[in-house]
Amino acid sequence: MDVNTEELELKQAEAEDYSCPQCGAPVSYNPNTCMLECSYCGFKQKIDGQTSDEEFSFEDADKNADSSWNADTKVIKCENCGAENVVANDAISSTCPFCGSNQVIDTSELAGIKPHRIIPFQVSLTDAKATYIKWVKKRFFSPKAVKKQRVKVNVSGVYLPIWTFDTDTFTKYDGYLGEYYTVTVGSGKNRHTVTRTRWFRISGTTQLAFDDIVINAGVQITQSEINRISPFGTNESYLYEKKYLVGFTAEHYHVKLNTAWDNAKTIVAPKIKMKILSKYHYDVVGKIDMKTNYNNIKYKYVLIPVWIGTYRYNNKTYRFLVNGETGKLSGKAPTSALKVTILVLLIVLVAVAVLLIAYFSGSIE
Repeated sequence: MDVNTEELELKQAEAEDYSCPQCGAPVSYNPNTCMLECSYCGFKQKIDGQTSDEEFSFEDADKNADSSWNADTKVIKCENCGAENVVANDAISSTCPFCGSNQVIDTSELAGIKPHRIIPFQVSLTDAKATYIKWVKKRFFSPKAVKKQRVKVNVSGVYLPIWTFDTDTFTKYDGYLGEYYTVTVGSGKNRHTVTRTRWFRISGTTQLAFDDIVINAGVQITQSEINRISPFGTNESYLYEKKYLVGFTAEHYHVKLNTAWDNAKTIVAPKIKMKILSKYHYDVVGKIDMKTNYNNIKYKYVLIPVWIGTYRYNNKTYRFLVNGETGKLSGKAPTSALKVTILVLLIVLVAVAVLLIAYFSGSIE
């Protein structure tokens, strides 16, 4: 049916259920166009997203708690793996993006800090699947059934929660480094060279600034998994807008802000130590004591886009992740026992053949 522009604008403003103002069908966010689109009649609505570099004072974090945003969203819980996923308030979800299970129930409403930023999906579902197919075909030991796509793969778009931290650090340090040197000891037949360590003391101060340290705030995906598909453009992220969630789910944060900051300091400390050590020539590191002051601590809560693919093979669940902003992939694929066995047999046969050739040529008696 046709409607005029004024009617469209009115319906768009009122369409909190994210149904198409022309045909009433559901609309969803399209990463290719960065618009809300109806797949039935072709209606499109632009999302006027705005980037922001604003960050928030860590000392004022308690003031940012906001329980009112649960009017926009709800949580669904997977009974199979326990994942709690955030969806638009009107959405109906039947599949868990983390394990592929259809056992999903409604659960408690959200509370806490509302997301400050969101990085919208820019890689489409089609492109994410194509990236996976290309990746798995290159894995020599993957079973043929997996390479030929005979196994059903579920791919879901999920916004994962992260905290980012900025801080200026000032560190006082004191410790010992060592340099190797050699001396000749003994006499006659017992004369030989030994290596010893000459220790020297170091002390001083160093300053180092950190920008957007990314800390995983969820529990279904690990920090190392996020690191493997990083980076994400957190400095160019958009102000949170619930329309980006339409057609996707999002995991609400489980790692509290203070815990996340403690995790961030475990990332910061080795980098400070590396800067200290870069000032000196040494062969071995002794004990180094560091006392660090963290100043001007800023943080923000960001939702990052990730395509999560899951499938089952031989009664095991396998998962891969695709960065929804850049297309970078990381994952694990099953290994074909037959292919591994054949390779081992080939190696054994080659080794035996080499030994036989050497034996009959007289190299081995």
